Amino acid sequence: MDSDEWKSRVVRTASPLCPKCESTKLTMGACAVGAKTVHQELVCEKCTHEFTALFVLIGYYDGLPDT
Repeated sequence: MDSDEWKSRVVRTASPLCPKCESTKLTMGACAVGAKTVHQELVCEKCTHEFTALFVLIGYYDGLPDT
């Protein structure tokens, strides 16, 4: 699956998935935070595919998230 299809499916389902086998069993690795982006390394537990998710700053909200 290409990057645009991956992004569409992750946004639609609110769950990251492996772009190779579509598994949702992912292990998160290192995370690099920039001024406007976050790069998150992920490894699929099912097929061992390694990839990096790129997140972009799109806005903000007041207050802190509920935990």
